[in-house]
Amino acid sequence: MISLPLFLALAFPQEPGSLEAVRKTQAQRTAVIAKAMPSVCSVMALNSPGGGSGVIIDPRGFVVSNFHVVQKRGKKKKPRLEGQPKPKPTKFNPANKVMKIGLPDGKLYLADVLGIDPGSDLAILLLRDGRDGKKTFPYSPLGDSDKLLVGETVFAMGNPFLLATDFKPTLTWGIVSGTHRYQPGAGNRMLVYPDCIQVDAPVNPGNSGGPLFNEKGEVVGINGRITIRDRGRVNTGVGFAIASNQIRNFLGDMMAGRHAEHGTLDLNGWYMKSPGESEAKVIVQSTFADSRASKLGLTIGDQLTWFNNDKVTSANQLATLVGVLPADSWITLGFRPHKENGGFADERRITFRLAKLDTGSSRNDGDPRLAPEKERRVAAVALSRNVGKGEEKVDGATMTFTGPGDEKITVQRLGQKLRWSNGQITLVRTGIRQGFKIFKGKAVKVTKEEQSKLEREFLLNCFLWRGEDRRNRLKEATVEGGVLALGYPAIRFRVPGPSEFEMFFFQGGSPAGYRYRDQLRKQLVDVMVHGEDVWFVADKKTLTKGWKAKVSYDPLPKPEIFARPSQ
Repeated sequence: MISLPLFLALAFPQEPGSLEAVRKTQAQRTAVIAKAMPSVCSVMALNSPGGGSGVIIDPRGFVVSNFHVVQKRGKKKKPRLEGQPKPKPTKFNPANKVMKIGLPDGKLYLADVLGIDPGSDLAILLLRDGRDGKKTFPYSPLGDSDKLLVGETVFAMGNPFLLATDFKPTLTWGIVSGTHRYQPGAGNRMLVYPDCIQVDAPVNPGNSGGPLFNEKGEVVGINGRITIRDRGRVNTGVGFAIASNQIRNFLGDMMAGRHAEHGTLDLNGWYMKSPGESEAKVIVQSTFADSRASKLGLTIGDQLTWFNNDKVTSANQLATLVGVLPADSWITLGFRPHKENGGFADERRITFRLAKLDTGSSRNDGDPRLAPEKERRVAAVALSRNVGKGEEKVDGATMTFTGPGDEKITVQRLGQKLRWSNGQITLVRTGIRQGFKIFKGKAVKVTKEEQSKLEREFLLNCFLWRGEDRRNRLKEATVEGGVLALGYPAIRFRVPGPSEFEMFFFQGGSPAGYRYRDQLRKQLVDVMVHGEDVWFVADKKTLTKGWKAKVSYDPLPKPEIFARPSQ
């Protein structure tokens, strides 16, 4: 048998030293594979020898797999005899609660199914041995699937056909055949792959839920589907993996134990030519009666032009852009109203929240679909790992919000003190449960509601803290779910205090905003920041854009700004 480097040397003309380069490349590749392989696992039901695959993405033992791997198989209903009472309805539970996990160390572990995303075939599990932090597991981080290029080398790992009884995964190697593919699912609601990666790396039954790695050993996808046509359930060279960046959009919800729901525009668009038009466009063909877009002026026959920052070029592309977003995500839709006599009017843009494309996993009214608090604390540890990392601790900070009409709000912190000002009134926190306000040059005691405003700003405004202090804000936190802050996936951390006290952090560890109950305006307020752009959301319904934010850590606020003025 001829070795690969020698085969390459014989098959292709070699430059001096190129054989050594081939060997070096091979050594680098095998080193990446050796490092990634221990994180790949087999995922099996407790009462079944079959199963699929998965990958550990955090040392505490969080596993990503397919929903259809953990899906609860329905039992045949026994016929009810005449006279027997009607059985009591049971809670809808589409997934098994516990699965067996086989790791390459040859051992079996138990894992709890935390959150699921039936819509796009995803699930998150937590290995029980990692919950208390006494045991850590080898893991592979999520990569950036948007950086994948067609023709790039990728590796698929898993346990096809349960070949590895010792759970050491099978490796297959190939290239990216296509990106941003759309694959419909069952009834266009379940197991939809709206933004998947097409690969020619052999993927077979049993590979489902296993990772797709790039050359750095990062997880860029979760293998879940193959095209079999009329050749049986075997690989045909066309496999599909759920993109890692789509997983990020639902990671917070699933790690909090929620059943993730995808968003929908509640309309159908076709790529077609309108009468009198020379080029095909995406035209609205139908809408639901209660469609949020319809209530804002969109009608049948209108041309769809933009979705957020992307120009709409086809119906499939629009389905991909919508399909990767959670329900209630704020989006901006551009359209040109059709004219009765032909043609289209000038473009309009509307901003609204996506409706929920119900997959049936939220049937239990009043059930928050949250994992137990202990699991959500473990999730908080995992998802806050990069918060404050590499940052120096600071004694104070100034954050300035500037509105479109030159309105200005300033928040300044110095140690345990805080000053909030909007130009008309200034609230000052001098210590815990202490404070005063300055109004028309006079200092008086703050009201209970104003004191609440000071406390929530001091506790929740994560932009005013850095380094160890920022990380300490999340010491007692639990993960409540995910949120898209200005279109970027972030995690919602609940911190001690009223139930609405939450901090938002992007998955890279930088602050994304906070949520609180404003006692003055009697509103639930979300403050979301990305770069300099700020969104304010009131009661999850009203969005205010156009504000900018600037944070300064040097020079620090002067101590005298917190002093009570003489009466």
